[in-house]
Amino acid sequence: MDVGTGTWPLANSFEAFSLILLAHEQRYLLLQRAEWKRFAPNRWTGIGGRVEPHEFGELRASALRELAEETGLRESDVSQFALRRVLLHNRPTAPLTLLVYFTGLLAEAVTPTSPEGTLHWVSRAEFGKLDIIDSAAAVLPLLIDDLARDPLGHERARVGAAHFGPEGDLARIVWA
Repeated sequence: MDVGTGTWPLANSFEAFSLILLAHEQRYLLLQRAEWKRFAPNRWTGIGGRVEPHEFGELRASALRELAEETGLRESDVSQFALRRVLLHNRPTAPLTLLVYFTGLLAEAVTPTSPEGTLHWVSRAEFGKLDIIDSAAAVLPLLIDDLARDPLGHERARVGAAHFGPEGDLARIVWA
């Protein structure tokens, strides 16, 4: 807490990001972030990025834009693209953050290049061996379960809140 103002730093800022988990025959396309990235260098996550302020009215289009920018894949390359989960982060000393999670299927296991790092096809069993970003590590298995339970993405997106300890470590996620 900033003693002079009595508020947490960045308490009045807001950011939103998309994360996309693409699947092909029980394998999932994950990104190992480049070593030069400011946030989470060399760590693993799904594909995605920042939702720009003018995109809040169309989160799907924002996620598809990020998919194209990071992989070159277009909407026509992905089937059953669906919003699955929405997670609110209120990490100490960080902006209030909204994460929107999408899933989609690819007909072929293509491995495009990415300017953000290296893309890899991995199995769910391999997740535990990877240094996955904390919230992504908690949500990726749930997205796989969502795909198995509702392959067409007809269910409404689940909404959750991430709770963090005083040092900023993820303590738990509560899903509504």
